[in-house]
Amino acid sequence: MATIKNKQIDRVCVIDDDEASRYAMGLTVEDSKLIAVPQNQKIDNLDAYFNEIVKPSDAIVSDHHLRKKNYFPVNGAEVVSRSYDKRIPSVLVTKYEQAVIDEIRKYRQKIPIILNPDEFDPDSLMQSLEFCINEFNGEIVPSRKVWRTLIRVDDIGDNHLYLIIPSWNSNETIKIPIKDLPVDIQSKAKADVRMHAKVNVGATLSNDLFFLDWEIN
Repeated sequence: MATIKNKQIDRVCVIDDDEASRYAMGLTVEDSKLIAVPQNQKIDNLDAYFNEIVKPSDAIVSDHHLRKKNYFPVNGAEVVSRSYDKRIPSVLVTKYEQAVIDEIRKYRQKIPIILNPDEFDPDSLMQSLEFCINEFNGEIVPSRKVWRTLIRVDDIGDNHLYLIIPSWNSNETIKIPIKDLPVDIQSKAKADVRMHAKVNVGATLSNDLFFLDWEIN
């Protein structure tokens, strides 16, 4: 058991549709002096999973791709996002490639930490859990604070928007799926259109940007 910022962490649910990866992640959890609880059974209902299996005092580590073999009804980003709402410290462990970025972006505000599998060790796990708990306590680091900012649509194509955020980096475009925008804004998003949203413009990497409360004139 560990105590992090007055929160006790004992059982850590380990979620991965690959048995060997699940086992390896569990070993890392145990090396952190915590109890690994591998999710070996398929889950059909996410609400039931949280209500019956996950305790508020626990934590979660999860891979992102969980739908193979009908192992989970949603991917890991949504699991971690749901955990955030329930104040369960959770860590997403995945290779942060472009296709994954597109899937994760809409959940990113509620995913405090993403670790590459190569980075996942006892030290990074404990640091990540502490980072989550700090954010639950209102300690938001500058890179995750949101500010209302101007956004320009630079281009549109293949079901994506290419955006410029001048207050972040006027020389880099950010690619996001059109379907991630509110329905009432999707049809209005054209090249050169100006919009506003709340964005964590303190982020260093484009992968870590997220968008809230879209507005368009």
